[in-house]
Amino acid sequence: MNKNKRGIGIAAIAIILIGLGILFAYDYFNPEKHWTMPEPNIDVQTKTIDGMTIVLRNAAYRDDEVTIGFELQGGGPEENDLGYRFYSNGQLLADTESGEQHKLGENHYYLTAKARGVQGQPEPLQLRVHILAKSNIEAQDILFNFDLVLPSGS
Repeated sequence: MNKNKRGIGIAAIAIILIGLGILFAYDYFNPEKHWTMPEPNIDVQTKTIDGMTIVLRNAAYRDDEVTIGFELQGGGPEENDLGYRFYSNGQLLADTESGEQHKLGENHYYLTAKARGVQGQPEPLQLRVHILAKSNIEAQDILFNFDLVLPSGS
């Protein structure tokens, strides 16, 4: 009888641990449910070309890094290879090095792009952002250009 109670106790503890493990794994691997789009920190710029809309909402220039954040609607990363370039006064500062992607709905995303090594720029930074969408479906590419003025530390 004692062995039977011990076995039941071990089984109950194992079931509880497995349940907690599943709950933790779900929460750990599903971070999107807690994410909300940040409020704009620049004057919002919107451009639509061939049914694809980009809404530039956020930009920052800190230390040696430039970061942009934008909404993409009407064609997601599955359908397009997205590339980013940052220019100042006509000179290429950097191609993007990293970024994040958050799915907001069907063909609706919030994306960030970051470039490091941006140094020795005049104050404020006169930034031109090129966002190139190379379609995986159609033969044409779409180029979006945005102009911004960013003070250092913004």
